[in-house]
Amino acid sequence: MKDSKVTALEIVQLPTDEFVVRKAGDDTALLTINISEEFKEKLEGLQIDLASKMLIAGIEYLSESNQIQAANKESKTQTLH
Repeated sequence: MKDSKVTALEIVQLPTDEFVVRKAGDDTALLTINISEEFKEKLEGLQIDLASKMLIAGIEYLSESNQIQAANKESKTQTLH
């Protein structure tokens, strides 16, 4: 199995009230969630929890997708004799 590169990610709430996932130490957002004012009122202060769960789910999906793609590439490059 090949070594995989590990990247530290962070979830941050911006001054604009958007939530982003970005590489630690980087200002470029990889994924952004913007919750409307109407929905924030219904969440009664739990928007941080909701955004966190949504962003974590997105990261997990991307990781799983990358693992599947890597496995598919690896299986295609094997030579049978």
